[in-house]
Amino acid sequence: MNVVLYRGLIALLLLFASTANAGSCVVLMYHHFSDTKPKSTSVSPELFEQHLQYLQDNHFKVLKLKTMLAHLKEGNLPNKCVVLTADDAYQSIAENAYPLLEKYQMPMSVFVATEPMDKKYPAMMSWQKMRDIQGEIMQFYNHTSTHSHLLDLNKEQVKVKITQAQNRLEQQLGKREKILAYPYGEASLAILNQVKNMGYSAFGQHSGVVSETSNRQNLPRFPMATRYAKMSSFKTKVNALPMPIKAKTTNPIFTQNPPTLTLEFSKPLNKYQQNNFNCFASGGVNMTWEGNQSVAITANNPLDYRRNKYNCTMPSGQKGRYYWYSVQWVNLKIKEQ
Repeated sequence: MNVVLYRGLIALLLLFASTANAGSCVVLMYHHFSDTKPKSTSVSPELFEQHLQYLQDNHFKVLKLKTMLAHLKEGNLPNKCVVLTADDAYQSIAENAYPLLEKYQMPMSVFVATEPMDKKYPAMMSWQKMRDIQGEIMQFYNHTSTHSHLLDLNKEQVKVKITQAQNRLEQQLGKREKILAYPYGEASLAILNQVKNMGYSAFGQHSGVVSETSNRQNLPRFPMATRYAKMSSFKTKVNALPMPIKAKTTNPIFTQNPPTLTLEFSKPLNKYQQNNFNCFASGGVNMTWEGNQSVAITANNPLDYRRNKYNCTMPSGQKGRYYWYSVQWVNLKIKEQ
């Protein structure tokens, strides 16, 4: 390759990377911290400590969730920003994760479905335990009252599930910000709008990086469990960058199966970027480009699970850092197994 052309390509990639890197944060989602159960949603305490050690050694800024959201609103998220979250308030969070978080002085926000606490399920933390550990290291937020599939409820029922949980959290733990995680990551456009009108910021369970183009009522989180939590995968994800696309909210409830995702990039892509833009779904995908700034992605096979994802990545030009974008589709014709 011509030296001048090569240098120009590298300069363009770095410019593209610096633009996408401005104001972004990686949010991680954990569930259990255990060597034994359940494998599909667990990270061992030993591996979790490796995660924290990597963040410390590589000078990541691990922020409280509410701090990250404030920076996002102000448009001044720091570089190498990470937020740790966990869903469901299992005992293993208090027993195995909290001591390590204290050791490394890194905060974590936990999303709580409140009815299991009121019913004193043995797998869950008690309200007293949450009061004992909440503070600079551990914070607790809304995961609805019953962890129901919100898509199976009407508008009033959705409001009740969210409001009941918020009230119980305030009664038991004190007043707190309106921050919500959808059970199973499931929400429709109508629910996103309803949650916005109720004054909440909200998180799904699709991969990706929070940035100024993210929908504040459907913010992405990288799941951390099984092979996705191994150090090689962890490093890739915490170093990820937001895909440089124009702001877009995709309806996760599709009518055509398989659905088509269309992305419009914030700048035209060069040949290298187009050739290295990849999307993944079960059975593979077909990609149709319209010029060098728009692409339509469709899975090769119909989506036959209740929840399905399209994950898209592209090299950023910075070593070890990839742009990342994901959509979680929900097939309402399929009930939870």
